[in-house]
Amino acid sequence: MSLLEAKSVTVRFQGHDDAGRRCLWAAVDGVSLSVAEGERVGIIGESGSGKTTLGKALLGLEPLAGGEVSFRGHSLSGMGGAVLESFRRGAQMIFQDPMGSLNPRLTVGSAIEEVLAVHRLVPRLERKNRVRELLHQVGLDSDYAGRYPHEFSGGQRQRIGIARGLALDPALLVADEPVSALDVSVQAQILNLIRDLSVQRGMALLLVAHDLAVVNYVCQRVLIMYKGRVVEEGLTADVFGSPRHPYTQLLKSAVPDLDDSGGLGALPRRLEKTNPPNYPNFIGCPFAPRCHCVTQYCFTERPELKQLNTNHRVSCHFV
Repeated sequence: MSLLEAKSVTVRFQGHDDAGRRCLWAAVDGVSLSVAEGERVGIIGESGSGKTTLGKALLGLEPLAGGEVSFRGHSLSGMGGAVLESFRRGAQMIFQDPMGSLNPRLTVGSAIEEVLAVHRLVPRLERKNRVRELLHQVGLDSDYAGRYPHEFSGGQRQRIGIARGLALDPALLVADEPVSALDVSVQAQILNLIRDLSVQRGMALLLVAHDLAVVNYVCQRVLIMYKGRVVEEGLTADVFGSPRHPYTQLLKSAVPDLDDSGGLGALPRRLEKTNPPNYPNFIGCPFAPRCHCVTQYCFTERPELKQLNTNHRVSCHFV
């Protein structure tokens, strides 16, 4: 049984179409995925792909317009009482902006201790020692517990956010762009920390990112999202080693270190349109206006995910 299972998850937001009429936009459009115990899965996509919204929906932080999410066999929609409390302990999130997720009026020690107090997992007299242990695990001095968030650098605040996320010893950690706001020199430290903690604790990780190199380094499996849909998914080595969807190929061509084929860098690029024609009622492939091998058929028929092999699926008419 999967730790986390999502089937046809759809999330809609209020917006306007090209004619200025109010409509519902599908930020996430029928996405299915599963995460096994201890597995590290990446979700990649550019801004507006729906990857952050999907991550929040999987934890019940965004309401679903359709589909279902289950955790350890229990549906989120039917959770209550002890089962809901267990889910909230077992699935935690690291937010992209560490400063925004910390109360500026609380010391970092109090912010972490608050989590322990709410869930009553650690006796009151032992909580401060637990906070010091958590800070030490993420590479911070235990004496930092008495300081306030504004006294730390961006990398240190992200470590504090990780410590807070680990406080309840979760089975699943969702990390939303955990290094996008950090200097390059700090990014590697945070990525190593997240990966090592996942391995040491046997904790599943769902890493939301726009950087292929980050996911390639950390994750065993990857989903590629474009305008709310999954266009390719599979083992990281398969997807990055032999990308089949034109969008994945385009992403890989922009990362020279991942381009070992020598040919993807020469892919023709089409100008990006803000949205596909008549969006949000567009029924074809969302990547069609940008694809280098597009035909008229791509604008009228939605491609489904095709199984290439046991570990690789692609949503394209020409695969």
